Amino acid sequence: MSGKRTENGTAVRAMPFASGFRVASPFGNRVDPITGEPGSWHGGVDLVDLDGDRSVRAAAGGTVLRSRIVTDPADRTSEWGHYLSVAGDDGFTVYYCHLESRSAAAGERVEAGQVIGVEGSTGRSTGIHLHFEVRDGAGNQTDPCAYLGIPNEVGYIRTPEGTGDRDNGIRTACLAEAHDWSREAVGWAVDRGILRGRGNGDPALGEPVTREEVCVMLMRAAEKT
Repeated sequence: MSGKRTENGTAVRAMPFASGFRVASPFGNRVDPITGEPGSWHGGVDLVDLDGDRSVRAAAGGTVLRSRIVTDPADRTSEWGHYLSVAGDDGFTVYYCHLESRSAAAGERVEAGQVIGVEGSTGRSTGIHLHFEVRDGAGNQTDPCAYLGIPNEVGYIRTPEGTGDRDNGIRTACLAEAHDWSREAVGWAVDRGILRGRGNGDPALGEPVTREEVCVMLMRAAEKT
C-alpha cells in the first residue's frame, strides 16, 4: 500500500476538521431530522466545524473514487449533495457529504489531512454540516466514530494538532474537559454537589454543559450559601 504510514505500519488518519468539531448526530438509529420519523437509520455521523474555517480534510490517504453532485432524485446519493468518496490505504472507503464545494477530482491521490472540500448544506440537509460515512471492504457501513477514535455520541471534540493518528501523537478530547484556568472552580463545584463530574477526584466535567444546566448550578450554589 502507498501513502503515509506510522512506524507500526498502520495508515495515518486525520480528523475531518483541523481545530475541532461538534458531533451533531451520531451513527445508528435516530429521529429523522426532516420527517420526524423515529427509528430512522443514519449510516454515518454528522459533524459541525467549530472554528468557522469549514475546510474538510481527508481522514486517510487514498484515491478519490467519486467527486460529484447527483441531481436525479431516483439516485439515493442525490441526498448527499456535493460529495466525495475516497478509497483509503487502510481498506475503508470514506464518504464526505453535503459539501459546499469540492477540491479533489475522481482519480486524484489525496493524503491524510489534505483539504478536499468545504463543509456545506447541499442535498437533503437541514443546515451546514459534514455527513461522514465509512464503509469496509465489503461495502458495509461501519461506525465512523470508532474509525476516528471518538465517542459515538453528541458532544464536542477538539483536535489540538489537527492531523495524524492516536499512535502518532494525535489526541482527541471532549471540550467538556476542564481547561487549566477553570479546573479549580470546576473541582470546587463538583466537590459541593453543584456540578456533576466524572468522580474519583477528577475535576473534569462529565459532559458538555448547557445554558439550562448553568442556571441549575447557580440555583444550587445559592441554596448552599
